[in-house]
Amino acid sequence: MTVPIPSSSPAGGRILVAERFVASCARLSEVILPLDVIAREPASRLLLTVMDDGGEARVSILPRPPFSDRDTLRLAFAPFDSAANETFVIGAMDVDGGLTDIDSALDTIRESATGRTPIGLDSRGDNLSTELICDERSIAVFRVEKPAATPIPTAYWLDAFWCDASGIYLRGWVHAFEHRVCALRMESARRSARTDVFADRPDLLEHYPAHEHVRHGGFALYLACPPGHPVTLVVETDGGEAVVPLPLPEGPIPAWPREPEAGDTLTPMLRRFVTLANTNGSRVLQIGSRIPRGEDAVPPRHLLQGLIGLDIHPGCNVDLVGDAHVLSSFIRVGSLDAVLSTSVLEHIQAPWLVAAEINRVLKMGGLVYHHVPGAWPGHAQPNDFWRFSAEALRVLFGPATGFEILEAGDSACAAIMPSPDWRKGFLDMPTIPVMAMAEIVARKVAEIPAGAVAWPLTHADSELRSHQYPLAALRPTTVRSGT
Repeated sequence: MTVPIPSSSPAGGRILVAERFVASCARLSEVILPLDVIAREPASRLLLTVMDDGGEARVSILPRPPFSDRDTLRLAFAPFDSAANETFVIGAMDVDGGLTDIDSALDTIRESATGRTPIGLDSRGDNLSTELICDERSIAVFRVEKPAATPIPTAYWLDAFWCDASGIYLRGWVHAFEHRVCALRMESARRSARTDVFADRPDLLEHYPAHEHVRHGGFALYLACPPGHPVTLVVETDGGEAVVPLPLPEGPIPAWPREPEAGDTLTPMLRRFVTLANTNGSRVLQIGSRIPRGEDAVPPRHLLQGLIGLDIHPGCNVDLVGDAHVLSSFIRVGSLDAVLSTSVLEHIQAPWLVAAEINRVLKMGGLVYHHVPGAWPGHAQPNDFWRFSAEALRVLFGPATGFEILEAGDSACAAIMPSPDWRKGFLDMPTIPVMAMAEIVARKVAEIPAGAVAWPLTHADSELRSHQYPLAALRPTTVRSGT
């Protein structure tokens, strides 16, 4: 930054800086301002401004600014309606002696900057640690805490990353070329985590054959800190420290599997079942069909021919009340063309009995579809018993219970975040996706002998517990469930 000649202002101030600069970005909304010039002319009250060529200005007045010539400020403000590479004016004025007219002060700064060669200013403060020192008028002023420059070259990579409201976890490798890494610190929000224990990474020798010690660069660090603050890696080496600002990834690492965007309430597998069921016949039973009045059924009733709704409680969308554990006691054996349920089997005490009962009431070639949670918070207590993977559904509705599996799969990635009390030893857990839902389409291909699937559960006990499913459990924000 060039040094302007200080001048008196009729507005009651003394100009410290009046410069022009070019903003490389459109809609300028922040500027990084070094204070090497301003701090040489101490001021107990400082006016800062950024102005465009159209006369629009952003202004802040700092009382008693404690600056040094090594400080840098980040000025953040409402964006200008500007294109990229437009010219702006930046000004600083000592108004310790009083400020009679802000507009006159701005005009004086603008006139002083006229004809000056534009200086270079950064218009982005990405990855800079900042401290808010003033938020007055139309500019928020932050002090920038830049990491100290280091001559030690470093390289790093992240193999795993996650963060939540309690902290940040990193796993990867770090290398300082000719310098041996002795320890590594992660710093954020004035907190720090350090390790001097490194894992063996012989795979790195292929990329850095000249530095054998690179193989000892694997690390894992967890820092308990509030979110939203810049993160810095401090690499301690036998030649000194290297400070590396760390831009955090936009999402977890490893990246979760991508899934098709949701279109309607029917997954491709459920749509396949609907098509097959309508071709197969006209008697379809939905277990757990009850819904709050005014809500849409899943699947919509009009999509399936001859749909019969079954639930343990009477209610909207229910044609038949009964316990699914004993389907064949009130539905004729071999009379149905298809049976389905969505988010119901987790509320069934013995889903293997229900699988066997479904087989009994289906015709040969009859179809089943089931959609269940694989990982989901507890709900509809006290009747929330199970969680299923696609493999579990393959067991329930596979050859052992007389079915041929047409399609099964998991969907809906989620993460399990251990609480801070038991994170130790499980820090990699949030990087491993857990599938929230599972579904299956299968066809009956064999009868199963009576008594082949059993459980010490009487009809009376089953019906009594099934009726404990809470009537108030059905809410728009919960998993749809029924029996």
